[in-house]
Amino acid sequence: MKKSLRLFAVLATLAVGATSAALFAGCDTDTPEVTITYEFEGTEYKVEYVLTRKGAPQTVQHFIELADAGYYDGTVIHDYQTSGIFLYGGAYTMQDGELKEKDYWTELRNYEKEHNYAFTQTVFAQGKVMANYLAEAGSYLAGGQSYTAESTKIPLYTLHGEFEANGVTTNSKIYHHNRKGVLAMYYTEKGANENTTVTTVRSDGGANNNNEPEQSDKYKTNCATSIFYTFNGENQTALDKTNTAFGVTKNFSQMQALLNAIGDYEAAHEDTDGDDKIFTETQHVLANQYDPIDLVRNAKIYADYNVPVQPILIKSVKVTKY
Repeated sequence: MKKSLRLFAVLATLAVGATSAALFAGCDTDTPEVTITYEFEGTEYKVEYVLTRKGAPQTVQHFIELADAGYYDGTVIHDYQTSGIFLYGGAYTMQDGELKEKDYWTELRNYEKEHNYAFTQTVFAQGKVMANYLAEAGSYLAGGQSYTAESTKIPLYTLHGEFEANGVTTNSKIYHHNRKGVLAMYYTEKGANENTTVTTVRSDGGANNNNEPEQSDKYKTNCATSIFYTFNGENQTALDKTNTAFGVTKNFSQMQALLNAIGDYEAAHEDTDGDDKIFTETQHVLANQYDPIDLVRNAKIYADYNVPVQPILIKSVKVTKY
């Protein structure tokens, strides 16, 4: 088992009632590093990121665990916005030109079973809001334990949002959406059912919570799964209130090289009038189709993504410093 998996497997068993100190004891450094290898038209771009445990400890832990499990390898940038200011990835593969959503919940539980492992949990739901999902799944085995519709606290594998709109003001202050190359987690839209109540374990103890590690929150701010994005703009700090910025590029020149290659592709594929540069097409995609919250999954919410016609592959996400 990889280094972080050995460390976090121990921490995961403590997640439900642990304090901040216990949750993150054993971490190697405040500034772990990862390398995301993007591939575009056969050329690789190795973008190095430095993360901040001090600023967003739960987000960093979540991201590193997914990276070490190989979850991100082979996914694509599924939404390319505003000439590369936002690159969203980590949840879809590409098959015959169409996006295919990964079944995040099933894949993580299968990984746990196959590797005798337990992902760190920070968000939990009551079985009654997952009753249909649990019936369809046949069984819900998480971290070596079985759960049913009668269970009062079922791990969701989603992430507690470490940002102001979720009541977190004591961390998440290291990186901001005010520079190119910021790495952040994305919280998907849940429609009218986003206010489903969940229980969260917080690294900061929680506002007005008597420093207890658990409290009730809303699913919409605690629903991050695997989707992350790189922000390549100048200043949109309002996003800090609703998204967790947890890293930044060390070698933005590699990201810029990727953006330049995309620009060259656009220039070479102008339409017949020479006006519009065609690089993306809109795909109308059913979102949340595997979500374990019944109301969210059954709401049939769709998302419109600007999908690159020439795929940007996330070839791998590797932790280089723990």
